[in-house]
Parts: sequence; C-alpha cells; structure tokens
Amino acid sequence: MSPPKKHSLIQVYNFEDLPLVTMNVARIGAQTPGMASEIAGKEKHFAVVGFGPMSWIWLTPDKPVPGGFRAFDETEIEEEDVPETEGDILLYFSSDHADLNREIANQVREMFGKDGELIEEVVAESFTPTNVEPTTENILIDRATNLDTEQSSFVFTQRFQGEDDIHATQYQTSFPCKTESGLGRYTLTYSNNPAELEEHGDSVSRPPVSRGVFFLPSLDLLTSLRMGGIRMGSLAINAKWKGH
Repeated sequence: MSPPKKHSLIQVYNFEDLPLVTMNVARIGAQTPGMASEIAGKEKHFAVVGFGPMSWIWLTPDKPVPGGFRAFDETEIEEEDVPETEGDILLYFSSDHADLNREIANQVREMFGKDGELIEEVVAESFTPTNVEPTTENILIDRATNLDTEQSSFVFTQRFQGEDDIHATQYQTSFPCKTESGLGRYTLTYSNNPAELEEHGDSVSRPPVSRGVFFLPSLDLLTSLRMGGIRMGSLAINAKWKGH
C-alpha cells in the first residue's frame, strides 16, 4: 500500500509449459524482494510480486485462494470488446532511480530465461493518487478467512488509451504512460475480494487495451514459497487429510 517512488517499472510475464515450470517460477518470484534489496542497498525502493490465476492454481491445486480467484472473462464496455485478463507473473518495482528498477528487472528476466515471455511493460515517472484511502480491512485478507493467505491481497491491472484518469471505489494507483498509439493510463486497483475487482472492471468509463488480475502473497507466504513450505501447510494438496 506504499505510494510509488519517483520511477516505477511494471512487467507482466507469461510462461510456456506453465505446469512444468510453476515451482521454479514461484521460487524466483519469492527470491525477488530479497534480490532487489541486495541490489538496491541503501536506496529506498520496493518490489512487488503477483501470481496470475493459473500460476496460483498450479501451486495450490486443491486449495484455491478464498474469494473465487480466477481469470476475468472477456466483456464489452461502451460497445467495444474487452479482452479477458492474462498474465502468469506480475513484477512491480519502484524507486527514485529508473536504472535501479531496470537492473532488478533484468536480473529477474535472466533467471526466468527462455521460459518467460514479457507480454507487457510500463515505465512510469509519476502517478495519480486515488481519492480512496488504503484501508487494511478492504485490501488485506483477514486471518479468519485463511491463515496462510493472511495479509495478502489482489491487484487488478488495466491499460487504457488516453490520458484521462479512471475512477475507482477501491484503492488504486494510476500512472500516465505511453502506448503504441500515444499517451495512455495504467492502473493498479487493490482489494481483498476479487469479485469487487471484477465489478470495477465492468464499470470503467472506457474500454481498456489490456487487463490482468494477480494474487499478491504476503512476505511470510512468499518466504514459504521460497522454502517449499507451502507444500507443508494448509494450502498443501494433502492438507484435508491432516488430523485423520
């Protein structure tokens, strides 16, 4: 929920043969914040990693994220077709130095290797703060919902043509950006309820060019992914048999 720094870099990847590489991709994603911290040193920055619906389903096939986490279907806005959401991994880096963001991103891309296809990239130097306050109870998943996903969240990404801002009733960060056809806008909308994000996506004032929805694991859950511990907890495939 931290506001962006002076420079931001957002990337979305797809992966061929995702079922075969999911665990490796997850470990790379889990290592990213620590790697970013090592590269950044004392420079203020943050690194956010998000998992697309198919990535998370392959990681936790028997225990999906509460809230019906799935890809949003294609729809129609202002009599124009809007694509379904896509993307297996979201990377979001922000700092006061554009070259620092790029260095971190390049390191991750090198680790993904030939398996990762970069399908979207947004470079931003400013942002428009939302009028909605970032309240924890509306953004972060409560421990009562699921202990493993406590303090995690969801983000809905949209890229629009045109500079006009996009109204949101959820907490949102909005970036002016450049598109192939001119100036545009890229938004990150956060909620602990995917249904609210889908509703927001159906009610925007103009049709987006691209869309994505991602699960943002907490730092504790990312650490579990790095260590393989997700296979041991309540999100494990055999969790329903524990205690019997």
